[in-house]
Parts: sequence; structure tokens; C-alpha cells
Amino acid sequence: MPAWLDLATTKQPSYQLDRNFYDRIRATKVHRDLVDKFVIAPYSGRGFPVNKGQAFRVIEETGPQIGAAAFWNAHDPRESFIAGRTMAADACFIQRYTQLWSDVPWFRPMVTCLEDTVVTNPPGGTFHHHSVGTHCSPETVQMRFGVAGLNACRLNLLQAIEPFGLGEKDLHDNVTVYQKTHLDPKTGKIFVAPGDGKPGDYIEFYAEMDLVVAVSVCPFGDGSADPTMYAAGVVRPLGIEIYDTGIDPKTFPAWTDWRPTWTGRWLPPKR
Repeated sequence: MPAWLDLATTKQPSYQLDRNFYDRIRATKVHRDLVDKFVIAPYSGRGFPVNKGQAFRVIEETGPQIGAAAFWNAHDPRESFIAGRTMAADACFIQRYTQLWSDVPWFRPMVTCLEDTVVTNPPGGTFHHHSVGTHCSPETVQMRFGVAGLNACRLNLLQAIEPFGLGEKDLHDNVTVYQKTHLDPKTGKIFVAPGDGKPGDYIEFYAEMDLVVAVSVCPFGDGSADPTMYAAGVVRPLGIEIYDTGIDPKTFPAWTDWRPTWTGRWLPPKR
């Protein structure tokens, strides 16, 4: 292998997550002020603002239920959560300390996961929150299951962001919460099982900037991939809680501006 392709010898970036900082934020939960609290009904979605330095929870209200969550910079919605950048910079599965990133030219964490209370059974190799793939749409549901006209997550998210002046051109990637998922390392395929969430379980995020957040209650319910069950009451509500932590985010280091010296051509280093 050429030396310039050997990732083991490549200089690593200087940015490192300060876990002690996020542990301080986690410790505030015993005396935080509750800013807002509401429930998102089955087969629907809702958008809401979250200020930088606040924490918000997506809660299993009555039992296991998948949700799709998307994020935008409240002041410049061109900056939004991008799954590919997140997987490259951090991870595809989300757990405590995982950061969710925007795309270049911003390329910075938008939220950081503070807590995940779901106990996965059996543990190891399977996770309940991920950024692999994206939200379901009426087209994908009809293609896979032959069920037409379902109010899938894409429609829920579009309805949720419309009051914020956002639409189709703004909706890209999302985080899928509470979907019990295993990624086969040999085939690259994703396998989904009914979730292990219990009433009151939550995943909590810390806002690194002022955000518009949208959450959809997925029509796949707890992950049972049988569309004939949609009318059988397996789709449950999701709760949202927003808290003031009293701690401002750290300033993310700015990137070097490469544009003045860019020649439009790149060559690997000489061996």
C-alpha cells in the first residue's frame, strides 16, 4: 500500500471530545429548569426550537416506539445534520458522547448525546439509535410492503418544519431513535428487531447551537416490519422535554481557509 494511503501513519486531527465538559452538563439534570414539555401523537410530527446550551429529550411515552429526528441551524438552515459526515467524524450508532455533525463548509457538531437509558437485550453488536439510512417515505413503504398512502416520516417531518419556513429542499438526513438495529459487517445489511424501550426511557441531546428540531413518530411502531399491524395500535406517542442546563457550549475550532491556495488539482505526496 502506498505510504500516503496508510491511515495508521496519517496525522490525526487535533479535535478531541472533552468528556469532562459533558459530564458537567449531565450532572445538571438534578436542578435544571424545564422549559417545555409536550407529546407527539402517533402518525404525526412536530418541529420546535432549542436554544444553544439547552438539553432536549425524546421519550418513550408508553412503550417502544421509533422516531426520526432532524436538526437545522436556526439562523442558517442551510446547515443541517448530515449522516455521512457524522459517520466519518464520529460513529453511525449513537450513544453517550456521540456528536451529530453538519456538512462542510461548517462541519461541526450540532448536538451531543448526553444520555441513553434504553437497556438493549441482548447487549453487544446491536444498538437502538443510529444514522444509517434515512427516514421512511410513502414511496419506500409502498415499494417494500405494497402499502400505499401511508403518512410516513418524510411527510411528518415536512409538516413539522413548514411553520419554520422549511420544505423539501431543506430536508436531508435524520437520526433514527429507538430502532433496534444490527449492522452485519460482512454484508453491510441492516437488520431491525422490535425495540427494548420501556415507558419513560429517553435519549437526551445537548444543543451546540440554536436549533430547529423536528421529530416524527414512525409508522413502523416498535420496529415490527409488518405494515398490516399499523392499524392494530402498535404505533405509540413520543414525548419531548426541553431543559435549560445553564452551561454554554464550547467554541468549536474554526477550519483553516484553504481557498486562496487551492489550485483545482490534487496530487498524492511523492513516495
